[in-house]
Amino acid sequence: MFRSLAPLAAWRAMRGVLLPMLLAMLAPLPAVAASLAAYEHSAWVVGQGAPGDIWDIAQQRDGRLLLATGAGLYRFDGRQFERVAPPNGSSFPSANMTSLTVDPDGTLWIAYYNAGITRLDAHGSRDFGSRDGLRPGLIPRMERDASGRLWAASDAGLRWFDGERWQAPTAAMGIGDIAAHWALRDPTGTLWLLAGGELWRLRAHATRFERMHLAVSRFSSLALRADGQVWLADRQQGVMPLADAHGLLSAAHRQAHRLPGLLAGRIRFAADGSLWGSFVSNGGIFHVDADGHGGHRIERFDAAQGLASTTAGPLLQDREGNLWVGSNLGLNRFREHQVRALALPGPADPLRTLFRTPGGEVVGYGKDLQPMALRRDLLDAAPAQRLPTAQPPSQPLWLTEWDALLRIDQGRRTLLAPPGIPAPLELRAMLAVGADEAWFCFRADTVLHYHVGRWKQDPALPPLSCTALAGGDDGAVAIGYPDGTLRVGHGGRYRHYTRADGLDVGPVTATALTGGRTWVAGENGLALLGRDGRFRTALAASPGVFEGITGIARDRRGHYWFNGSRGLVRADAATLERAIDAGEETAPRLYDTADGMPGIATQATPVSSAVLAADGLLWVATNQGLAWLDTLRDHPNAPPLLPHVDTVTYGRRQQPLRDGLQLPAGTAQLQIDYLAVSLARPERTRYQHRLIGLDAQWQEAGSLTRAFYTNLPPGPYRFEVRAANEDQVWSTAVAQRSFTIAPMWYQTLWFSAACVLAMLALIALAMRLRSRSLTQLVRARLQERHAERERIARELHDTLLQGTQGLILRLHAVSHSAHATPEVREALEAAMQAAENALAEGRERVNRLRDGSDDYQDLGASLVQVYGERAADSRSPSLRLNVEGTPKPLRHDAAEEVFLIGREALLNALQHAAAEALDIELVYARRGLRLHIRDDGSGLPATLPDGRWGLVGMRERAERLGGRLRLWSRPSVGTEIELFLPGERIYRHPRRRWYGRRTSGETA
Repeated sequence: MFRSLAPLAAWRAMRGVLLPMLLAMLAPLPAVAASLAAYEHSAWVVGQGAPGDIWDIAQQRDGRLLLATGAGLYRFDGRQFERVAPPNGSSFPSANMTSLTVDPDGTLWIAYYNAGITRLDAHGSRDFGSRDGLRPGLIPRMERDASGRLWAASDAGLRWFDGERWQAPTAAMGIGDIAAHWALRDPTGTLWLLAGGELWRLRAHATRFERMHLAVSRFSSLALRADGQVWLADRQQGVMPLADAHGLLSAAHRQAHRLPGLLAGRIRFAADGSLWGSFVSNGGIFHVDADGHGGHRIERFDAAQGLASTTAGPLLQDREGNLWVGSNLGLNRFREHQVRALALPGPADPLRTLFRTPGGEVVGYGKDLQPMALRRDLLDAAPAQRLPTAQPPSQPLWLTEWDALLRIDQGRRTLLAPPGIPAPLELRAMLAVGADEAWFCFRADTVLHYHVGRWKQDPALPPLSCTALAGGDDGAVAIGYPDGTLRVGHGGRYRHYTRADGLDVGPVTATALTGGRTWVAGENGLALLGRDGRFRTALAASPGVFEGITGIARDRRGHYWFNGSRGLVRADAATLERAIDAGEETAPRLYDTADGMPGIATQATPVSSAVLAADGLLWVATNQGLAWLDTLRDHPNAPPLLPHVDTVTYGRRQQPLRDGLQLPAGTAQLQIDYLAVSLARPERTRYQHRLIGLDAQWQEAGSLTRAFYTNLPPGPYRFEVRAANEDQVWSTAVAQRSFTIAPMWYQTLWFSAACVLAMLALIALAMRLRSRSLTQLVRARLQERHAERERIARELHDTLLQGTQGLILRLHAVSHSAHATPEVREALEAAMQAAENALAEGRERVNRLRDGSDDYQDLGASLVQVYGERAADSRSPSLRLNVEGTPKPLRHDAAEEVFLIGREALLNALQHAAAEALDIELVYARRGLRLHIRDDGSGLPATLPDGRWGLVGMRERAERLGGRLRLWSRPSVGTEIELFLPGERIYRHPRRRWYGRRTSGETA
């Protein structure tokens, strides 16, 4: 269903201003040249900590800048300026410094105005003046020749250093003692010299200078291009090429490439081949770059544009690619933007939306739906040339707005009206699949598929509108919803992913089917579909970088690009996928406003805010307009940082932290300062540190450049620190310093030993007091026990024994009665005999209760005695006693219990077993005592009669002793009883107390 634009006045007006375009597929082209607009400029001026009158700039091995100024030597680490003093409390000959040279070994040479030269190295400093062969004068440059000899270009006379003194050139060198103003060594080793108003050359390893017969102005300078070509900055003739590897260029060549309008004091070539220079006296700086048509594009930058001062001087490009310019009122930095904002001639409606055709052509448009071609060959075109070309694009364009949907094909504009969708359309998402096919999400409940002029609604999809659409190479479609779910379908069949599948990124803002993987971005993060069918959320070292992503793209070099609410994020595809699949953190590269991003990703957009054109340019839509990045250009990571440990602060004292430093006793709080110099983005530097001796793992410090420790015990420590640059590349070397904290007197080893001895003495005293207390307690309990035994003995004597004696007397009287028959008398006498035996045994027991004698020490003899007393006739079983091992002294109470257990077993065998043989085994083993009694009698009955408590008593006695009692019995075979007691429970071991007395187990 189509609706003509003719009735609409607005569209009639647009018809007249339509500018058709042709977006050609381009092969990879060289990187686009950068103009000054592509650089971020920062200035540190006098009054904000920066020094003035900067005459020269050099970079140390640790990355910090050294500034030779009219007020002394300064050091800059990207954050703050520090005035450098010479070591050992000395002073520089002058504060007016003019030139700096840093040797590969870190030795620094400082030249002055009328004050000679100073050398600073690891051994200290040494000043060279008139007594060392130097005349008072201006020294603008020092340089080494191919042999390593150091030359000083001075207006008071050329000099070279022999290791001790500065010597004037001899006649044999071909040059006299003349004023010199500049020296430069090229890659071939040739030393070029500006002296006496002429150009001189000293070839590599030659002994004589050659006069080149080329006049130069006073105080001119030289610069070296990357290809080895030497250029001259002449204060009167301008800037021109001078020489190359083959020698001096011809006059015609020099004149053909001369830039006469650039009267520069200093010049320098950047790594990208562009030329930078500072104008003589006033005028700021200039930047020269090829314009792509065989000419040069010259740009100026002065105080009006933000330069610290209109009087600029030295230039330096550091190892991170920053271009530094010194001036008489401060320091300037130029840093090339990686992302370039699209500069427009000022249309009323800026471009904010991107559209990419399936063939890779990209256009941008605003609310007026007027497309503009976004091509590489138009980036540096004049404003008039940036307008769309006359030819129409090769593929149809689908341009969308909240309340409009426009299709442009071969210059014909058609406003589409989806059926059943009244105005406004409320278009939320769109996906162009081909020339005549697209998907659309309208309002809150409609997803429509447009194909060859027909609209249809897929019955397999619920009546819900989506917020993101993406297509795959195989025709698959991914649909993201505001409830945080995703549907991926092909051919009318869809797979629904929810939080149960690991998808938990909030309302979906973008989705992509690229690189063979399925990506989903939401307001709260980014997720990747794993090979197992579950989503996993991306984890980043810097929080928030994966939030609010509305554009996802992958370039041909294997990088993912995510345009989100923090900026543009770049991540290596293989590294990122592997980290997400493994659930590990990743450290992507973030491009924000400091990298040229004009804003953050557009959030309310129906199409992706990041699209990759066929010509290799990545286009991103931000809330401040469009921007682009050249993915075909190498974007190498910044060089790894070199962290170093500076100072340690303890108490009120601060000093450099050097290896082997011993801190005083009582040091409880430490502050260690460290730094890794990043001159480009110091705020993005991340640190990790650990203190060996305290920390087991690296501690995250963020951007903090100091570590704090409290309550450190004395001992040796080693502090280590490492840093990550803006690309999250960690330093390959770890800075470390070792130190020791001396102990207080109460933290020494001898004090600890004394404390241990004192503690042991206290423990011994406490043990002795405790032992005495326990001994008294045991003695009291023994006395109480003996008293109880005597009472029981008295009771038994006064009751049971006396009663038994009376019973025996009465039986004796009855037996002698006239009525007693001989049979009765015989029975009574037998009973009396048994009673007397029991009475004797009772008296013996009472005696033992009173005196606690050790009659059971010989268990074997005691048990044999029991057998002898009970085996009355020839029908009694035979007895065999076997004793193994050497008998040992037994504890009295335990021996008595063992005897009673054995006695009970013997009596049971004699009275009830009807046995023919009895065996008693006594084994005095090292582990303990074993008593084994067995018979060959009838065995125990299946159930014991009531009132038989012998076996129960035996078990109770064994348990009370801590022993083990086992019983075996079989009918007609016999019965076996085995008792085992551990040695510590039955044996009486003499032990020696700590004070030498001996005691037995009875009283312990």
